[in-house]
Formats: sequence, C-alpha cells, structure tokens
Amino acid sequence: MRSLSLVVAFATSLAACGAPRTTATHAPAPVAPPPSAAPALPEISRAHLGPRDPIVVGSVARARDAELQFCYLEGVKQHPDLAGRLTVHVRIAGDGSVTEAAVESRSWDRGKAKNVEACVLHRIARWRFDESAEKTAVYPLILLFSR
Repeated sequence: MRSLSLVVAFATSLAACGAPRTTATHAPAPVAPPPSAAPALPEISRAHLGPRDPIVVGSVARARDAELQFCYLEGVKQHPDLAGRLTVHVRIAGDGSVTEAAVESRSWDRGKAKNVEACVLHRIARWRFDESAEKTAVYPLILLFSR
C-alpha cells in the first residue's frame, strides 16, 4: 500500500526562531507619492496575535494530508515506482494566506514527479492559516511519499 508521511520541519524563518535581525546602516530616502495617488489605507495591526507557532503550521498541514496523498496516488498511476521526499517552502502572510509555495528539494526524478509536484504546490497554495503578528514567514514542509 502506498502512503504519505508528513513531517514538518521546525527550523522556520529567522523571525519565528527569534534570531536577531540585521538593520540597514543607512535610511532609504523617502519617496513622495505622486499627487494623483489615493491615500494609503492604514495597515491592520496584528501585534496582539503574536508569531505563528510552527507546531500549528504542522497541524494544519497534517489535517490536509489527504489532499497531498491524492496528488501522490495520481502520480503512482503513471509511475508505479515513484517514492521519495519533497521539501516545500511555504510563505504565509500575516492574514493566514499562502503567498508562495515552492519546491526547495526533492529526492525523486523530477521528470517522473513533475505532475505530483505541481498538484502538491497547487493544493498548498489554497490553504489558510490563522492570522499572526508576522507580516510574512517561510515554513518548510518535508513530505515523505512511500510505498
């Protein structure tokens, strides 16, 4: 029987790890908006929410593993020996939307698995997470597909 194992890497973004941030040594010159530009709306503060917990990110991913399993099983129909690891970096905005999902690494032949990868990325791009105080953060998901 073919199955999917989902492992969430807890090495997240620098902001989520609490690592010190580097600051610029000079301030950029302010840019005046064009006279015809509409005034910018104030950004909604999410400071009271705190940073996103990587464990919660993993829980959301595990709750949706059936979606990713579907992608894998579709690929196995064309390539019965398909198995391996796929690491996906997921960029999550402060409002909980996924703004980017990209394959960081893979252990299988991309030629055989390109449809599986495209399906996985498409599914992850539709996920929603809880809001957080972070403007954006990247979380790696390690997906193990095996027989």
